[in-house]
Amino acid sequence: MFGSSSCSDPTNTRAFTLSGTPLGLTPRERSVLEVLINRAGSVVPKEALSAAIFGFNEDADPNAIEIYVHRIRKKVLGSGIAISTLRGLGYMLRRSDDGSH
Repeated sequence: MFGSSSCSDPTNTRAFTLSGTPLGLTPRERSVLEVLINRAGSVVPKEALSAAIFGFNEDADPNAIEIYVHRIRKKVLGSGIAISTLRGLGYMLRRSDDGSH
């Protein structure tokens, strides 16, 4: 999906790797990344991420998604993959030439 700096789940086990190296994601970080990968290049509203991770029956801290996105950004830093924040809209997974977000 992202060329030589690919983030993938080759065995469909939700054990994501980056260029062959395991990312070491928590279950909720994996859920966030999975949603972003499935909608790469498109804006994913924060509410959609929250619903995918927590469902409708679980109360979640309003900042939880921001924390998970921050942790994922640190784990993919310098890989050519970035998660952009689009204020008021949500997040977008995209290619990054410099590894920034």
